[in-house]
Formats: sequence, structure tokens, C-alpha cells
Amino acid sequence: MGRVIRRGGFGGHGGIIVVCFTLLPVYALAQTTTPAGAAQTQNKIQVHTEEVIAPVTVLDKQGAPVLDLTQKDFHVFDNGVEQTIDHWDLGGDPLAVALVIETSSHIEMMAPVIRGMGSIFTETVMALNGEAAVITYDSTVDVRQAFTHDHDDVQQAISAVNFEAPEMRLYDAMADAVEQLKTRPINYRRVMLVVGESQDIASDAKLGLVLRDAQLANIAIYAVGPSSSTADLRFGEKPPSRGIKYPPGVFSGPTRPGALQIPGNGGSPGGTLDLMPVAIWLITRGTNEIKNHQLAVAAAATGGVHYRVLRDRALRTALDQIGSELHAQYIVSYAPSGERTTGFHEIKATVSRPNVTVRTRLGYFVAAPRDAADTVAKPGP
Repeated sequence: MGRVIRRGGFGGHGGIIVVCFTLLPVYALAQTTTPAGAAQTQNKIQVHTEEVIAPVTVLDKQGAPVLDLTQKDFHVFDNGVEQTIDHWDLGGDPLAVALVIETSSHIEMMAPVIRGMGSIFTETVMALNGEAAVITYDSTVDVRQAFTHDHDDVQQAISAVNFEAPEMRLYDAMADAVEQLKTRPINYRRVMLVVGESQDIASDAKLGLVLRDAQLANIAIYAVGPSSSTADLRFGEKPPSRGIKYPPGVFSGPTRPGALQIPGNGGSPGGTLDLMPVAIWLITRGTNEIKNHQLAVAAAATGGVHYRVLRDRALRTALDQIGSELHAQYIVSYAPSGERTTGFHEIKATVSRPNVTVRTRLGYFVAAPRDAADTVAKPGP
């Protein structure tokens, strides 16, 4: 099995840019001990969900953010049970952004577009008080720039990327970005921004475990890259035709908002992929069993958005929209009431305002004690 090699950054600067737009729940893994002479229960792992933090995006009919809501307008549900909101705020917290860029030869045609995106990224996503790191991936995962507030250093790291190796270690890069984001201060909103295709070649990390770990670290994932239909044509037909077993109903309609329309190709019919059950299924299983739409599922699982673009103008527009959303989100948190069961907990947010669209993170996964060791998805052999 391969290993991920991390090289230093340009000009002596090493680091990773992690872009976090959505905050996820915080889990405490507590080790219990017993007094001397008591029954042997040491080293028993217990999992508790101490606080759930959820960024909530509210848009009007025109897709513009709604910014005049108050805390009393919000209602948050955990597995269908309404929760008491302990903290509420509109934006404000600084961002820690891990920018993860694919540099494989598959997208060499986009090299000028990607190298030229530094200014729009620093201006709209990092803004005045954010910090970023830059990570690239192909046959290796490389930290090109460590976390910094310096816009010039970030732009230089982006403009110097090369596109050579054929491999696409997407999951390894995402796992590395999660580890880098975990080191950021607790008052920072953690975001991972991936610029690349929805495809992985040669990674050791598993997507399901990466998403679990991102949830535990309060990381929101956003993605920008070629359309999923482009990946369908390049890497084969949609997943069901390759024998991958999906949960029932994920390709049938009608589906909830955010479902992904998949065009027919190669003689197979198209369909509608409901991202929510696929994301829950992957996180629960901790596997890689999905092809061509990985970034769309990752974004849906963590409250982010996947933008499918091919041209310079579309890329800049997507980055501008991501920046605008990150700086106009409502942040709510709550301590889950009732029994804290293992498994997936679905989060739902509503507001007392008609004719608006509300989006938040899909939920969070609480591992059973025997699965606690599997919630970390570090790259490596």
C-alpha cells in the first residue's frame, strides 16, 4: 500500500489551508476509571455528545442570504426532538480554511484557472480576519503553505502549483486537511475547501471515516470542480452499473432539496441521487463505496455545497458565493437532550419565516465504544 509523502511549502513555508464554513458537533471520548478495589472497568470507552454546533444558511427566493432573523425564529431538532438553543450568532467568528487542490494530470487543462484563483480566494473566503493553508494532492499529499493570515503567501502557494502525476489521492488529502484543521483555535470556524474532481485513485484513507472525523472536528466541507457528469464520462457509468450496493431509494424520486440529477450515459438510464441517505450510509459504514459523486456527498454531509464548474468565470463566481455564505451564516449550538444513543443523529433546522430555504449540516455520527478507534481516518499504509 502507498504512503502519503508531505513535502515542505514554497520558499520555506510549509502548511495546509483548511477552509471551514460549517461547524459540526463536538464529541468527548472519556476514559473511565474506578477506585482501588472496585470492579475492573478501567479502559472502558464512553462516547458523549457534549455540544452540537450547526451553521445554518437561510436564503430567500432569489438565493440571497436572509440576515434579519433573531434567535427566537430558529428551531433545531435532533433526531426529531426539538432542542434548546444555548448559543446563537450571525457570522462574526474568524475562519480557518484548508484549501485542498487537485494537481493531477487529469485536470491540467484547468491549470491557468486554478493558478489564477488566489486573489478571489483570499479576498472573499479568507477576508480580513481569516487564515488559510494550502494542500495539494496527486500521487502524494503536500502541504504547500501552513496556516497563515498573509494573503500574499497564500496566493503565491496557489499560483505555483504544477499538474503532473496521474494519481488522485483525494481521500488522503481530505484526511490530512482534517488533521490540520483540528489544530486551529476553538473559536475559529473550520472549513475544508476542495478544488478538484469527484474521484479518488490510490488513497489509503476511507471516505466514510474521513467524514466521521470531519464531523467530530466541527469541519464543513465545500467543493468546486468539474461537473459530476464529466467524471461519469471519464471514469465510467454511474455507481449502480458497477455493482455497488446503495441503500434502497437513493436513485428514486421525488427527493428532498439538494438531490443530484445524474444524466444517462453509456446506454444506462439517468436518475436522481438523493445525497442525504447516501451520506448517512457511507458515514455509518465507514467505507468508500461510492463513485464519481464523492464531493457532493461530502458537502451534503457537513452542510457545505458542491459547485460544478469548468470555466474561469464560473470558478470565481463559486468562490465568491462560498465566501458570501460563510460570512452570512447563523451559528447555533445545543447540548442534546434525552438519551445519547450511538449511531447517526439527524439535525434539522427550521425558521419562522415563509418562502425561505434553510440548510444546515446533515447530522453527526456517534460511534459505539467498539468502533471508537475507527472514527479517526489518518492517511498512511
